[in-house]
Amino acid sequence: MSSFITAIPQIKPIVNFDEKNGNSGKAESSIPFANMLSDAINEYQTSQQVADQDSNALAMGESDNIAQVQIDSLKAETALQITAQLTSKMVTAYKEIMQMQV
Repeated sequence: MSSFITAIPQIKPIVNFDEKNGNSGKAESSIPFANMLSDAINEYQTSQQVADQDSNALAMGESDNIAQVQIDSLKAETALQITAQLTSKMVTAYKEIMQMQV
C-alpha cells in the first residue's frame, strides 16, 4: 500500500538578481525581462505536465494520492497566474517606455 503522506519540498529562497551576479550595491543593474518571461513560461509548462501526468495516473487507477494531484494542479494554476501577471507588467512597462519623450 502506498503512503498517503509525502514530504513537502523545500521552498527556494528568493535571491535578488544583483546578489546572484555579485553586483550588490551597484546602481547599475539590468533585469533581463525576456529571461524572466521565458523562465515563467518554462515553469508553467513543467508544472502543467506534472499535473497532467498525475491526473492521468489517477484516472487510470495507477495512483491513489488525490491530495498530490490537487497540489500539482494548484501549482500549475499558480504558475499560469504568475506568467499572466508578468506578461501584463511587461506590456505595461513597454507602453510606458514607448510614451517617453526623448
